[in-house]
Amino acid sequence: MQPTEIELTNFRTFSQGTVYFQPKLTVLVGENNGGKSNIIDAIRLISTPLSGRREIYCEESDVRFGSTERAFEIAATFSGLSAPQQGRLLSATTDDSMTVAKFGLKYDTTGKRPPVRPTLWAGRFKSVPEPGCQEMIRHVYLPPLRDAKRALASGNPTRINALLNHFLAGRDPDDVAKSLAREADDPILTNVDAAVTLGLDALTTGVRQQSASLGFSTEEKLIDIARDLRFKLSDYGIKPEDLRYSGHGFANLLYMATIAVELEKVDNADLTLFLVEEPEAHLHPQLQAAVLSFLEERATKSLTPKSDPNAPAGHMQVLVATHSPNLSAWVASSEIVVIRSTFPESFQETEEPPAVLTPRRRETRCIPIARLDLTDAERRKIDRYLDVTKSALLFGGRVILVEGIAESLLIPVIAKHYVLKNRIDDLRKFRSVAFVPIDGVDFTPYVKILLMTFNGARIADRLVVLTDGDKTTVAVGNDLPGDKRKSALNALAVANDARQVLDVFVNTYSLEAEIVAAGNVSIMKKVFLDLHPQSEQKWEAAISLTGDDQAKSIQNLFTTTRKGDFAQVLAEQINRSAHFIVPDYIGKAIEALVK
Repeated sequence: MQPTEIELTNFRTFSQGTVYFQPKLTVLVGENNGGKSNIIDAIRLISTPLSGRREIYCEESDVRFGSTERAFEIAATFSGLSAPQQGRLLSATTDDSMTVAKFGLKYDTTGKRPPVRPTLWAGRFKSVPEPGCQEMIRHVYLPPLRDAKRALASGNPTRINALLNHFLAGRDPDDVAKSLAREADDPILTNVDAAVTLGLDALTTGVRQQSASLGFSTEEKLIDIARDLRFKLSDYGIKPEDLRYSGHGFANLLYMATIAVELEKVDNADLTLFLVEEPEAHLHPQLQAAVLSFLEERATKSLTPKSDPNAPAGHMQVLVATHSPNLSAWVASSEIVVIRSTFPESFQETEEPPAVLTPRRRETRCIPIARLDLTDAERRKIDRYLDVTKSALLFGGRVILVEGIAESLLIPVIAKHYVLKNRIDDLRKFRSVAFVPIDGVDFTPYVKILLMTFNGARIADRLVVLTDGDKTTVAVGNDLPGDKRKSALNALAVANDARQVLDVFVNTYSLEAEIVAAGNVSIMKKVFLDLHPQSEQKWEAAISLTGDDQAKSIQNLFTTTRKGDFAQVLAEQINRSAHFIVPDYIGKAIEALVK
């Protein structure tokens, strides 16, 4: 059994939305305040906490702000029910096949005074679920900004007590507590008792004489033992020390490990949802990768069939909400759901503002990459190239796609020192842009994933493509390859009703030739000779030509030069020079990104 979707109606930032899940791991990515935490909280409300202690309840503030209807509803669908699960979840099945179950929660404050209790329903008839039915689906929640040191090394017994209880193996908790009880037979305690007794006798003799003894509780329960136990940590091979000597990152990993142990020991539920917000907290990129791999392995391991087919399945599914491009780069694109905060279609930006201003409220929309209309080849390409740098495109609304590293290094420098100089507001907008070098000219898969709409939302608010015309590669009179790419991408934008979102800028030749043609001969000469000190004659020969011949010769001069090295040296020259002339197509691209 696995969750396939959760529908949210009038809940917080959701007017009406559906989130789709993958079988083992689903990663929610997107901008801040987009609605990722709202999705996780919805699951926490509709499922049972593994610990049995609910930490979140329905509140009036959960109703979408500004809504005239004072109610919200959450509905979760689970598919792939086995025969035993069909029996356990009979009241929740949605049709005669009994392979799909559905649970819902409605919270309606209309005409009521707080506190208001939510109504739970199940199945096709929305009837009251059978007792214990919904408890077969549980969750464990790992919050963001967690203080692992405080949770594991303080008097808070929650984590340690949970572990002790999971390893009882049928033993009575009180018997275990007695076996762990501490003895108070050290002479120092006897001396303390004697000294205190002297004063106590003087105070109580003749009234109601008392006796006292210093020691540990004689009625200690297991939770009392847990309160005083402490996890310790150190590098492998060294005696563990108190957690206060460890960094937050490794303490965080220890915290996750304790939860993973708890999950492995749970076998009385059919499905446990592991809800993790910001698993990257306090972790450098390599450890972030280890965490993601760890979570995925645990989910895969939980799918191993149990020896008793009639017992609860004990499956685990992981839902991660993250701001880390590292994590989104290390999973298949099909496991990513992009969360966008957008205005409803009736409130989209227009060229002319309306005569009467209407209150505008954002809505959360979910874009599951798995459901976008991409070919298998396009998906494979995106998966191969969705590395840390390129995965940043999933987090921001403004994106520029360029052919290679040179443009992505140079354009920010040009924008800061020339095009947007002294334009502070526009420069701030520009700094939010995601630069994506695609290492080639096949822009189509990236443009598709950024412009395709799902449930009225798309990933990109503004998309600029910068590409070379490559005139030197075609016969006289033929259309430029860059112009053909532009036409194809514009057609793709029209097909996705995103013509106002996309701008494609094409030069005539290539980056190096266009910078020279704009009037930057002296700067480019310095760059070339810095990289090729013995080649001044070659430079002079190339620059003495005109038109197509000059462009082709300049392009050939830089053929053996690493693009990154070229861009770095040119950026230094641009920083030093007060006379750099921005090529027209680059200036227009920068302006398009901030409009």
